[in-house]
Amino acid sequence: MTADPAPPQYGNVLPIHGPAARPAGPPQDLDAEQCVLGAMLLDPAAIEDVAAVMDPADHYRPAHETIHRAIHELHDTGQPADPITLAHHLDRRGDLARVGGASYLHTLVQAVPTAAHAEYYAEIVRDKAERRRLIETGTRLVQAASAPDADAEEIRAAVLAQVTELTARDALSDGPAEETPTGPPNPLYDPAPGLRRPHRPGPTPHPDVFCGWVGETVRELDPTSEADPVAVLVNLLSAAGAIIGRRPHVMVGNDRHPTLIWALTIGPTSTGRKGSATSTARRVLAEALPDFFGPEHTPRGLNSGEGLIEYVKDDDSDTASHANIDKRLWVVESEYAVTMSRGRREGSSLPGVLRQAWDGDSLGSMIRDSLKATDPHIAILGHITPEEFRAKMQDSEMAGGTYNRFLPIFCQRNLILPGSRGASPELVANLAAGWRTVLEDASRVEHVRFSPEAWALYCDAVYPALSDDSAGGVIAQFTARAAPYVQRVAMVYALCDHTDTIAEHHMRAAWRLLDYARASAVHLLGNVTGDPKVNKLADAVRAAGADGLSADQIRRLFKNTSRAERDRLTAELLDQPGYVRTQRPTKGRPTTVISYAG
Repeated sequence: MTADPAPPQYGNVLPIHGPAARPAGPPQDLDAEQCVLGAMLLDPAAIEDVAAVMDPADHYRPAHETIHRAIHELHDTGQPADPITLAHHLDRRGDLARVGGASYLHTLVQAVPTAAHAEYYAEIVRDKAERRRLIETGTRLVQAASAPDADAEEIRAAVLAQVTELTARDALSDGPAEETPTGPPNPLYDPAPGLRRPHRPGPTPHPDVFCGWVGETVRELDPTSEADPVAVLVNLLSAAGAIIGRRPHVMVGNDRHPTLIWALTIGPTSTGRKGSATSTARRVLAEALPDFFGPEHTPRGLNSGEGLIEYVKDDDSDTASHANIDKRLWVVESEYAVTMSRGRREGSSLPGVLRQAWDGDSLGSMIRDSLKATDPHIAILGHITPEEFRAKMQDSEMAGGTYNRFLPIFCQRNLILPGSRGASPELVANLAAGWRTVLEDASRVEHVRFSPEAWALYCDAVYPALSDDSAGGVIAQFTARAAPYVQRVAMVYALCDHTDTIAEHHMRAAWRLLDYARASAVHLLGNVTGDPKVNKLADAVRAAGADGLSADQIRRLFKNTSRAERDRLTAELLDQPGYVRTQRPTKGRPTTVISYAG
C-alpha cells in the first residue's frame, strides 16, 4: 500500500512508501499500525475489537500511540471518532501537528483495505511489540552480564525475575488500563533483581494499604519471610487492635465500634504461607509486649460459644472485687474450616457469640446462666484453604451475618527464600521498641476522630462505593459491613501512627484494604455479581478450563442476545479478578477467548 508522505517538519511520522523504504531496526509493521488506526476511525465496532487485542503502547511510532489514545478518549465519552472529530480533539490538546496534521488522519482511513480485519491488524502490531520487549529484555540482561563487576548470583536472579515476568504476562492485553481494586504495580510484589518471586494466581493489593508505621514494619520484614505482605499486614492490624483494648473507639451512627479487626487469611496449604505471616507479625509484637502473648490472651481452638466465653468470663467468686479486668484476646485459629463446621451444627451457640464479640457486646450463654463476660475485647484471625473456604461458605451462613464480620484476605507465597533464617534479632528488637511505645500510648486514647480531609473522602467517595449493594449476590452479602468496617480499620492505622485522628491516608489505606478483601472474595468464591447473566458467563468460563470460551461459544450461550449485550457481559466479567483474555491456538489464526487464570 502507498500513501502520501507526512510533511517533513513532522519527523516522528514515518512516510509510507512500501516495504523497501523501511529502515532496519526493531520489529515493527507500520502498515499494520496505520490499518489499525484507520479501521478504528472507520468503524466504532473496530475500536472494541482492537482493545481486546492490543494496548496503545504497542505501537512503534509515538504518533500512532497518541492517535490511538485520542480515539479511545472520544469513544469512551460517547463521542464519534472520525478524522474530523479526532482532528478537532487533537488540536485542542496541541497534539495535531505532532502527529502529522489533519491530512495524515485522512491518510490512515485511506490505507485500510477493510475495517473488518481490524483485529487481525492489531494482532500483528501486538506480536511486533512483544518481540521488541523480548529483545529489550535480552539486551538488558546481556549488558548486565557483561559488566566486569557484576555478581553472578545477582545476574542469575535477575534473569529468573525477567523470565517469570515474561511468562506471567497475559498473551493479550485487556485494552486501556483502568484502576481496579487490585491496584497499580506494587514494589512489594513487582519483579526485581535479586528477588525470586513466584507467579501470583490471584489479586494484588494496592500499595496504599502499606501506609504508616504498620506499612513500614511490613516493608522491613518482607525480605526476611516468604509470607505474603498483605497477610503480614492484616496480622499486625488484627493483633494490634486486640492489644490496644476497648477504650479507643469510633462512633458509627449510634454504635460504638472498637479496634477489633477479624480476618480470614485464605491460601493453599503448601504455598499460602498463612502460618508464616502470623509468626512474622507475632515475633515482633511478642518481643514488644511478651506478657500479652501467653495462653491467657492468645488461646487457640474455637470449639463453642461457651468455650470462648470461658476465656473472658466474669469472676463471680465471693472474694472478687471486680470482674476480670483484662479481657483482651487475639484468637488465632489455624484450622478455621473446623470452626466453621462446628458453627453449622444445629443448636451451636458459636455463631451468635461471635456476632456479639465482634460488636464488643457483653457475652452470655443460654445454657449456663452463670457464664457471662462483660466488656470483652476479642479479635479473631483464621487460616483456611481456598477449597475449604468455598466448601464451607454457604449462603445461609452469610445471611446469618457471622462471616461478613471477617475480612477475606487471599494470600500466596511472595518470595522464594530456601535458606532464610528470618529477621535478625537486631531488626526485631528495633521494630519491637517502636511497637511497644505505639501500643501503650494507643491504649490510653478514647474517642478517635477524623480529620476534615479524611471525613470528606469517606463521605464523598468511600461510603458511596462501599455501601452500594446494587450488584447483590453472594459477594454483596459477604461485604455488607464494609462501610462501618472501613472506619474501624482506619482507626487502627491511625492509632498505630501515634495519633488519635484519622488522616486522609489512613482512610485511603483502609478503603484499599476493604477493596482487596472484596477482590479476594470474588477471586475465591467465583460468584461475581448479582447479575445472573454475568454469573452464567463466569460459570461457563470456569467450566471451559484452560481452553477458555470463544466469542462464538459466548454467542451460542446467550441465544437471541445482541452483540452489544454480549460485549457488556464480557466487559463486566473481565472487570473481575482472575478473568482475562487469552489466545487459543488453531490450525489458522489464533482465536481470542475469555478464560479464568485464578
